[in-house]
Amino acid sequence: MSRGDRATSHGPKAWLAGLCLCLAMVGPQAHGAEPSPIPAGTAEPQSMSLPTEAYARVRDVTHLTLSPNGERIAGLLHMDDDTYLVSRDVKDSKLKPVVKADNKLFSISWARWVGNERLVLGVRFPSRRGYTPVVETRMLSVPWNGGEPINLVRSSPFDANRMPAQLQDHVVDWMPKDGRHILVQMAADGGILPAVFKVDVLTAQRQMVHGPRKGVHTWMTDASHRVRVGVRIDEDYRELIACDPDGKNWRTLWRWKLFAKDGVRPMGFGRDPNVLYIEADHEGRDAVFTVDLSRPDLPRTLRLSHPQRDVGGSLMRSAATGEVIGIRAETDDAQRAEIWDPQLRLLARAIDKALPDRYNRLLAFSADENRYMVYSSGNGIPGEYYLGDRASGDLFLLAEQHPQLPADRMARKRAVLIKSRDGLDLRSYLTLPRSGAALPAGRPVAPLPLVLLPHGGPHYSDDIDFDTWTEFLAARGYAVLQVNFRGSTGYGHEFVAAGLQRWGLEMQDDLTDAVQWSIDQKIADPKRVCIVGGSYGGYAALMGAIKTPDLYRCVVSFAGVTDLIDLWNHEADFVGGEEIMNGMIGNAWRDRERLRATSPALQAARIKAPVLLVHGTADRSVPYEQGEDMAMALRKAGKPHQFITVEEGDHHLSRNSHSLTFFKALESFLAEHIGTTVPGSRSVAAAAGATAAP
Repeated sequence: MSRGDRATSHGPKAWLAGLCLCLAMVGPQAHGAEPSPIPAGTAEPQSMSLPTEAYARVRDVTHLTLSPNGERIAGLLHMDDDTYLVSRDVKDSKLKPVVKADNKLFSISWARWVGNERLVLGVRFPSRRGYTPVVETRMLSVPWNGGEPINLVRSSPFDANRMPAQLQDHVVDWMPKDGRHILVQMAADGGILPAVFKVDVLTAQRQMVHGPRKGVHTWMTDASHRVRVGVRIDEDYRELIACDPDGKNWRTLWRWKLFAKDGVRPMGFGRDPNVLYIEADHEGRDAVFTVDLSRPDLPRTLRLSHPQRDVGGSLMRSAATGEVIGIRAETDDAQRAEIWDPQLRLLARAIDKALPDRYNRLLAFSADENRYMVYSSGNGIPGEYYLGDRASGDLFLLAEQHPQLPADRMARKRAVLIKSRDGLDLRSYLTLPRSGAALPAGRPVAPLPLVLLPHGGPHYSDDIDFDTWTEFLAARGYAVLQVNFRGSTGYGHEFVAAGLQRWGLEMQDDLTDAVQWSIDQKIADPKRVCIVGGSYGGYAALMGAIKTPDLYRCVVSFAGVTDLIDLWNHEADFVGGEEIMNGMIGNAWRDRERLRATSPALQAARIKAPVLLVHGTADRSVPYEQGEDMAMALRKAGKPHQFITVEEGDHHLSRNSHSLTFFKALESFLAEHIGTTVPGSRSVAAAAGATAAP
């Protein structure tokens, strides 16, 4: 989620200054070390505590990208509530502003080079289709050093009575050797089903290269830029279809039911036009295979798997040859790369040596594969971008995403395994304040106020990587517990399936069991537990107060789902939405009573704890009306609550002012209801001298 502020001296201008100066070389010992421990029996002085604004600030820079010749860099710079696309020469000190977005009329989602002179960027803005609130996307092209952007999908004068395609930023193929054209999929002729167009990024001229096909909503090309694969939606089934390299003999390769174990996700082709990489089940976990499409039996060759975790991600390709050289795969607690090319594997090891105790991701290479870009972050280590040069062996710091949050001041997460009441393993993460008042086993010397922080999705998972919500809460003296409850991704099909249609039921029990574990372990003070979450996590926070009303002393829901039937009706307006909702939560008619019983807005009378609701009016994921309905239900039931409306706020607290509003409200609300043990305060100082808990 987002952070926000401009009050500290290490704001976005620090990135500007850093780029305007010589890039600093990173030595093997420069970064990644654990913070120096505070001596036992002492507490970090309160004067060292960072201000709320430092944690609330959105990342200073995102989406850095390297030009094919390796001579230029572009990226998104976030200042105040605005976002700038900026660029610069690697050897020049001057940043060039290219496009500014106020994040009201539109926002910039991403940017990428097409050739060395042109940048293509995706933009998004809230809109309506009929009575349905939606997000629209467009794609712009602009000279790398500034100039007038052009819309790459211009409406024809003959299309005056047709709605333009809602989503126009889905690039199927970047055609890196071309340098002028890209392949884009979007709905054609005012319809819904996408065709594939070849688009000239200089003139915006486009030519259809592959027409729409019944039920197909996603297309994929091979290494020769031919449309070869499509994913078809057929009610609650999915099909993967493919054709021969000559474009003939379209056939169904696999068909599976939505959320079924035998589902297949295409990842891309190798240089061989008959070799397709897929993500599919292997012994209960997702793994990466290659498939020979030239053979009718479609034999699979296992390329990458992990015994405990799902493996997915994206293909890594050689910038020089286009061949697949590895997988950016999730195999443990963060994104890692499995690299097959021996020289690049040596490079990755050298990077890990230069930046130890981190997760280092190779993002891009120049066309000659000499220069490369790295994104680096870790447990308690905010994200940073680096530029490397293989010829010189240098690795230079480009930008810090959170320069105001030094790693030696951040808390560290600890992986813990919690058993659910029915025997499931719940991989979770515990973060304690950096007060020094803890035992070697990772428990505080006295129970702390606890914030349970369920993730959104719910088909998502928390990991051990850096996040500002956790750091902020730990800095304010709270123990923080993040739980990968059933339904979370990454732990195999059965674990995901165990959460289907179990919102507010066993999924909620997992969170209850995790809190009880923290109490039993003398980590949490049972009288000072609060549950805080966003999106699905906001739903889980409210349902926790309903299902176990005596467990929590307060509840915070940001952009939370509150009425499952209304959610079903909202999602049913989108392609495939009804079938997805039927699988995730159940059918709005057949399962109506269960959905009502597990909808917080319909069960508000059961809540005892004070509730803080925060919701943005421009939220297109969970409509603002869901927050309004919950506030009205609490008011009618006479329950203590606060409802903060974030005007023009989205689902992600993307603007600094919105993020700061939320963080300040969260800080005050928690302090009021479960107290605070900010390092240096009386409660932590007392705990530091207390007798160790057994």
